[in-house]
Amino acid sequence: MSSVTEVLVASDSDGTACAGVSRCMASTCFPGFPESLYWRRLGRRYELLGLASWVVAAVAVVVFVAVLIAARDLLVPAVFLVPLACVMVLVGRWCDRNSRDAWDFAFWSLHAEVRQ
Repeated sequence: MSSVTEVLVASDSDGTACAGVSRCMASTCFPGFPESLYWRRLGRRYELLGLASWVVAAVAVVVFVAVLIAARDLLVPAVFLVPLACVMVLVGRWCDRNSRDAWDFAFWSLHAEVRQ
């Protein structure tokens, strides 16, 4: 379960945070600040972080392949690029999942704001 989903599970049905939860609802922390905007900004941050991690993973793979082709004497230090690429792919997938969750919550909170 992603961290964004865990945050929503810890909130009440009326949208206010439960006691003991370290999340500050946008509507209670910043009066006049719509909660859907909070979730959209969070979703955009996750998208950008995910994109950056995918780019780092791709660059690590390209550099590793270039070392394999051109400079076999640098193979030992280049082996550390493979775990880096794997970790960056996992971070990218985590960010993509959290981004989708944040955009879903933005839609749901916008729907709740329209009803009020």
